Amino acid sequence: MADDKDMVIRQVGLTFALLASPEKRDIAWVQTHVDGYGGRSRDAASHLIRRDVEELRRLWVPAHFADGQVWVDKDLYELPPVDLTAEEASVVGLAVDLSQPGTLGSFARSGWTKLAASGATRDFDAPTLVSVSNDIFQLRPDTLRAIVACVRNKQRMSFDFVRAPGKEPERRTVDPWGVVSLNNRAYFVGFDIDREQERVFRVKKMSRVKRVNTSETFHEQVGELQQIVEAMLQGDVVDAVVTVSGNAGDELATRGAREGDTITLNGVDRDWVVRAIASLAGHLVAVEPAEVRADVVKLLRASKEEN
Repeated sequence: MADDKDMVIRQVGLTFALLASPEKRDIAWVQTHVDGYGGRSRDAASHLIRRDVEELRRLWVPAHFADGQVWVDKDLYELPPVDLTAEEASVVGLAVDLSQPGTLGSFARSGWTKLAASGATRDFDAPTLVSVSNDIFQLRPDTLRAIVACVRNKQRMSFDFVRAPGKEPERRTVDPWGVVSLNNRAYFVGFDIDREQERVFRVKKMSRVKRVNTSETFHEQVGELQQIVEAMLQGDVVDAVVTVSGNAGDELATRGAREGDTITLNGVDRDWVVRAIASLAGHLVAVEPAEVRADVVKLLRASKEEN
């Protein structure tokens, strides 16, 4: 299993590195810049690159290795703008997500290839996308691509932001730091120039992203992006114990501890856990404490009235 995980990380890393490269790369460059190829002799690295390229080609990635150089044919790899489906979004990943066991085939047929082809490639020194959530299937590819480009180039940007449905868009100007996820939502983090402080924005509420030319000093990131988002957006935190039937509740289990049909959660966002529990209405056996159970019932009743 460990070998499979290493292969996935290595091959995905090679693909993104070559997509981001303006030219063909030699073996030494790959060994220096792509995880998994270093610490080997030139011949061993050459053999491994050749084997990985052959595997990538079987997965419809137009990679090539000849005369000691490796590259990806970007013209063949280019895809038109797409709206990712929920199924594709579930397998999109950079950094942490790609380190999980599995086969590269699932990634090659899914959303990460479309992100890569559109130009939203990973920055190996400071990942632009720390992680990606299920929110991503609602994003416009051109918006995400523009954000990634500005983050990687430390380029000030402006965009329209809609606080709530029915509200007029606000034009915001920000020095961009990155995109992270929290409770299945994708958030953009940066330094808001007009408000003179770090701010967090729901990415799906952003549009018309534009570069801003300025001679002012770029405001550098301070602290971990994930911690910034959690600190700024964290609502009430609760503990909960949920009992389900039919092996349901995988999403809850990822945030807590599961023992049989019982899932125990500690210190989770109240709004998120109430919605997650409500989505399991047909499989719920018990919910504790009483206040969380009451919130779930209230949400389900409101949903029923709307329908």
